[in-house]
Amino acid sequence: MQTNPHDLKRMWRRTWILVLVLVLLGIAMAIGLDLSKGQLHLNTDYLHLSKALIILVVGGLISFILERYLFRLAPNAGGRTSSLRFIVRLILLLVVVLSVLAAFGVGLSSVVFGGAFFTVIIGLAGQTMFGNLIAGIGLVIFRPFDVGNHITFVAWQYPMLMPSYPHDALKPGYSGVITDINLMYTSIQSDQGLPLMVPNGIIIQAMIENHSRSEQRHIRFRFDMPLAVPSEPVIDMLRDILKNLGYQGEALVIDVAPTSYSIAVTLAYRGSLPNEDAVRNQVFSQLVPQLAALNIPSPSST
Repeated sequence: MQTNPHDLKRMWRRTWILVLVLVLLGIAMAIGLDLSKGQLHLNTDYLHLSKALIILVVGGLISFILERYLFRLAPNAGGRTSSLRFIVRLILLLVVVLSVLAAFGVGLSSVVFGGAFFTVIIGLAGQTMFGNLIAGIGLVIFRPFDVGNHITFVAWQYPMLMPSYPHDALKPGYSGVITDINLMYTSIQSDQGLPLMVPNGIIIQAMIENHSRSEQRHIRFRFDMPLAVPSEPVIDMLRDILKNLGYQGEALVIDVAPTSYSIAVTLAYRGSLPNEDAVRNQVFSQLVPQLAALNIPSPSST
């Protein structure tokens, strides 16, 4: 659903007015605490804690308001919105953290430029949480995918067992549509309809197939036929089936066993297309009746 540009401008103005009001309110409350600390008999620790709570509340409200605006903007901006939302989250996180430190009396110059700061950051970057945060920044900068892209990622952290038969290796691929990229996780709506939350640190190490950036996809599957069945008629049937279905493809005999031989079907297609199981169903639903009409045993497919 597209949002009217005039409505977006009005919403943008209203968003920034709310953010400005919250910032001014937070500043006024912090100044009020300083002016009334004598009357309230607050010691320094409680004063710092009160200021930190004000910063956290105001920062959380600003984050919520900006997120709401960016969600409204998403249908108009596509994948760019995800990057913008990530940057906003990161900046707000850094501002809130530095502001809380300042509320406790830690000088910002010593935090930002002190050697201890860089030592801490480098040490924490090796930890899982900060590793995911840094990986998320990398995903936003290098953009291997955008929100809305359909991808398959292959990661060694999520292995799948290699089948003993047929003698083909299956890559441990997980497919779905990117729905969000946040500070810690990349959200994916899997092809099975389940939401996946994958840590950014794993995604940035993975091999990624971005189907949305490719005009053509390829599928390969294989099945076995008894040796008693001549291969030429089966190959001809498969080529005719692929042609009738509108696929560019080929069928070849690729392996021979003591009692059977294997046929591999490779095809390419464009646009919004079915997954591999749907393609196999299209091919076999036409192949099996033709084989039955010739009294040829149906293929053994795994």
